[in-house]
Amino acid sequence: MTSEVPSALRELRTRSPEELWGVSAESLYLSVCAVATDVSLTQALAPHYKTAVLRTNDERAPSTVADAHRLLQAELSLVTDDGRLTDRGRFVLDTEQPGDALRLVAATHIQRIQQLLYEFAMLDDEHLPRGELETLMRDSYDTAVIAPLLSSLDFLDLYPEGVILNRETIEWAIERLERRYTIPVREIALATALTSFDDTQLVAHVASSLTDATVTADHVSETTPLDAIVAGRDQSPTRTPDADILSAIEDTSATITEELTLFKRALDPSHESATRDDATIDVDAVADAFPETFSQADVTTVLDLIATIHNQPSRHSIPLSTLSEELDLEPYQLYQSLSKLPGVKCHLQDDLLIHFDAVPAAPHGSDRDADFQDDLFEAIHTRRLWRDALSDVNITPSPRARDDVIEGLLEQIDDDVIAPTYFVYTLPDPDALGQETMERYVDDNPALRRERARLKRWKNERSNDIRRFTEMTDRLFTRGQERDLEERVVRIMTPYDDDTFSEYTSQLRSLLRDGYELRLLTRHTKRRWEWERLRDNLLGDLEENRDKVTIRTYSRYKEYQRIISETDATDLAEFGIHAKLQTVGHASEGAALLGSANFMKNSYNWNPECGIYTENANFVAAAINFFDHVWELSEADEVDLSNLQEIPKRSFYPSYYT
Repeated sequence: MTSEVPSALRELRTRSPEELWGVSAESLYLSVCAVATDVSLTQALAPHYKTAVLRTNDERAPSTVADAHRLLQAELSLVTDDGRLTDRGRFVLDTEQPGDALRLVAATHIQRIQQLLYEFAMLDDEHLPRGELETLMRDSYDTAVIAPLLSSLDFLDLYPEGVILNRETIEWAIERLERRYTIPVREIALATALTSFDDTQLVAHVASSLTDATVTADHVSETTPLDAIVAGRDQSPTRTPDADILSAIEDTSATITEELTLFKRALDPSHESATRDDATIDVDAVADAFPETFSQADVTTVLDLIATIHNQPSRHSIPLSTLSEELDLEPYQLYQSLSKLPGVKCHLQDDLLIHFDAVPAAPHGSDRDADFQDDLFEAIHTRRLWRDALSDVNITPSPRARDDVIEGLLEQIDDDVIAPTYFVYTLPDPDALGQETMERYVDDNPALRRERARLKRWKNERSNDIRRFTEMTDRLFTRGQERDLEERVVRIMTPYDDDTFSEYTSQLRSLLRDGYELRLLTRHTKRRWEWERLRDNLLGDLEENRDKVTIRTYSRYKEYQRIISETDATDLAEFGIHAKLQTVGHASEGAALLGSANFMKNSYNWNPECGIYTENANFVAAAINFFDHVWELSEADEVDLSNLQEIPKRSFYPSYYT
């Protein structure tokens, strides 16, 4: 990737927290799964995309998100130029820790990320001023891509005013970067990822065929895809040709067939026999030949071995792995120690069998021929299984952790993000308005009577996700009463109001008594009776906590005019509050109600109105952010409640113009 910022990455930048929208270690893993399964990026990323929308209350074009992942796949060398997975991509696909794997890929392959991680590790504090991070940025590419990518990969949290380092993740990545390996980790991980064999010895055989080094089952058990990612950091990311993998599998199959023949010959009593030597060995002889750490049980095992072959000369060969594991000795060390015993002549056969040419008597040992014969049968059975497995190998890697990643994405979503959201409406409600009111409304008009019946029928048949404005205003205020909300603020924005406020003053009074603040944003009015109505219906019953009520107005003129006594108000082209919005509490715990309805009787009972009520944290956050911004703009026009009665007695204009 050049130093120029690609448009797809530029379009995904967010502000607070700053990151690449829709990009994470998990989403990159899903994009790798898409390549492996030949699914479109947009389709593969859909689970992550949907959860990102829920978490952020934001969205970007799915095609842009897919383009960004395509760019990052190339930047991280997860795919080849012809669109297939590199070995690095194969390792990522095979891991059960996809998030860690992608963070490690970024740390090993993108030099600037690696450098910055080391810089971060040297800092004493995990909280940094934003300016300190800026001093570490080398150019605009660092600022526009590297920093938000670090945030998306959870190395840090990036805000306009500061940075929070994820020190645990940073230190983990550095510890991994500094590991050095003495075994062919890459070949082991490749054989594991592409063969999907459960048997570590069989994987070791295939890995040995891919490299000149000897690979053991222990090496396989100790190697993870994360090791392979780090071990290959100094190598050019390539894709080992499928033909090489298949060739290694064929070579392994031929080797397994040879081993099978060898074990069968060892089981054949007519093939050859060991010679019985005239010497005799006892406990002391074994103790002298074997390490000092040998236990009494180990000595007994050796005596049983010699006694068995002395009694059954045709049992001349014993599986080496069985004895090596039982005696906890390396194969060659075992061979050397046995060779020291008087009268014992033996040699190793292909590091699979210990073959005895001659053995002495071991009067203190027991015959374990049945056990050693079972070991040979087990070795033959295992190799038959291996041979069958090698004959039917699909070297297409499978997305091992995809289902877990998708499940994890859903678990990351807070309970308050997946929250009730209702369509809110107003229509005349025959039940709520009462028989007398509705009779005056319809009188003797047949059409209106039919309309009343249809309104009632629709209300009874409406779906569960639709609610009345009156019902949801009550729910919003009740949420503040019933929950111990951290931020005790009720926000109401309405251009017009009437005595509807009086229907909710008992709830508002209760909220104010519990420490809530009420902020009302409305439009300027020059009519005396409108101010009096607001005073009487909202403030009349709130005498006790009136100091917790703040009213501001927002109205402006499209052309600036200094207001003087001769100004004709009818000539002023005015704009101002038109939104209808209510919120309670903080974004993470509160609720928001907005729509076309003013805080008025008509809007709540008669006019066809609609809107939305939600407790979705991200949506509520956006609503509060909007309200607070207009609230700040209106600071100059805060109403002096103590002089509210005096306002209509004079010309009342926005303060900027008087």
